[in-house]
Amino acid sequence: MNDINDQKDGKRLADIERRLDQLQADREQKDRPSQSALPEGMAAIMGRVATELVAGVVVGTFIGWMLDRWLETSPLFLLVMFFLGAIAGMLNVWRVFTGRGLAAGYFDEHKGASDSKRKGDDRT
Repeated sequence: MNDINDQKDGKRLADIERRLDQLQADREQKDRPSQSALPEGMAAIMGRVATELVAGVVVGTFIGWMLDRWLETSPLFLLVMFFLGAIAGMLNVWRVFTGRGLAAGYFDEHKGASDSKRKGDDRT
């Protein structure tokens, strides 16, 4: 009698595990983004990219214009700061797409590459 109950319980547990595995596989398939669709956050990323580019140019141009008015020069500082602002905006866009944020100095990838080279040298 006990063996029959153990067999039934084993079959029920196996059935439950099989169904859980199937549900988990279905959820993973649903959560996986399709190749043809844009990610859900793409509009937010593109908005940030546009903001970074425009803000860099506008702020740089404004600072250059103010310097030109203050120093009574030709549009020298306006042009210089316009290009510096454009470069700063592109650098910020690069940081957004590479996920570097506001990191300064060496990145982890450089550290990891040098560590693996050292480990390889120690083995020989």
